[in-house]
Formats: sequence, C-alpha cells, structure tokens
Amino acid sequence: MKFQDLFLLENLNNDNISEIVKLLPPSQTFEKGATIYSNTVFNNALGFIIKGTAFAVSNNQDKIMLKMFEKGMCFGAAALFGGKDTYVSTITAKTDCEILFLSEDTLKIVFEKYPQTAINYITFLSDKVRFLNNKLCVISCSAAEDTLYTYFSSVADSEGYAQIPKNMTRFAKTLGLSRATLYRALDILLKNGSILKENNNIKVIKNEKTN
Repeated sequence: MKFQDLFLLENLNNDNISEIVKLLPPSQTFEKGATIYSNTVFNNALGFIIKGTAFAVSNNQDKIMLKMFEKGMCFGAAALFGGKDTYVSTITAKTDCEILFLSEDTLKIVFEKYPQTAINYITFLSDKVRFLNNKLCVISCSAAEDTLYTYFSSVADSEGYAQIPKNMTRFAKTLGLSRATLYRALDILLKNGSILKENNNIKVIKNEKTN
C-alpha cells in the first residue's frame, strides 16, 4: 500500500488503516523542478510525500536550504489551524513527486474518528519543535565550525547528505560569518573528519566529537 509510510497511520490496525485510506483524496503529481508551495501559492493542507523527494528553501533573497523531504515525510503544518495568507518557505520538487494533500477538514474528521492519528500528529509537531530548536543552535554556536556543522546536520537528508549553497557570500551572511571565516570553518570540518565533500554535496559524519 502506497500510504504505509505515513506517520499518521502508525500504531493503527489494518482495519482502521483501510477505513482511513477511503477518506483520503486523490494524490497529485509534480514534475522535477516544479514549485509545490511558494510564499503566496499553497494549499491549506499537509502535504505527504508518497513518491519522490522535495526540498524547502527560505523565501528571502538568500534562498538558504531549510529541509529535505523524502518518502513518508510531510510539510505544510504552518498553513494549518491558524495559518496566515503567506507560507514560510518555498518547496520545490527535487525529483518527480506524488503528493497527498490533507486539508484541515479532512484531518479533523480523521482525528475525531481515530484518536491515535491525533497523537501521531502531536508527535510530529514535537519533532518539528526539536528541529527548530536545532536551527536556533546555529545562531548560538560560539565557534564558526560548530555553527556550520549544526547547519549541515539540520538540513541533511536521511543518508546524511546536505547541498552546498551556490552563493557562499550570502550563505556566510546568513550564518553571521565572514566569507573567509566560512571557508576556514569548512576546511576545519573537512580536516577533522566531521564532514566529507562529494561534488556539490556535504556528507555529515556523526562521531563523538560532533554528536
């Protein structure tokens, strides 16, 4: 079943899952490079990645990578339950994608009939709070290499890969570093084995020093 990776369905029996699936709307497809959400054009719905991958970047001119979304992951919580008329980031299809959008009304029906799904959603929101706290650590890190490592860790995909921003001057400014300090911090992380550079990607290495 293509919905088996959705966190909303965790800890539910097969009968309940089958009943919920009948309530779900048809999924939508997006070609590679297509904008899924922008700051002004978006659905007031949770978007679940059924197939493919997508990524979020900041809506400012720096276009800093915020997060990668893979199969089973979800975005759009900021557009629900009191969301404003603008969305917090721009989400783009990294590959061809199939996405299931669940509106606020659909979620309310599912939460009411199947309370475990509400618990699953609260768990998801708690994970987002921890993710945002990790982002805040980027600002509070005392050493430039710690700031850079924390950033790469927070945006890395499930295999530990993060993309190097194309505009290093803007990237440095976003992290509160000079361009020279940014390159120096990158060199330190490479030399101590905290990260590996593979083409335009960074592989984050977890170890006792950086965990």
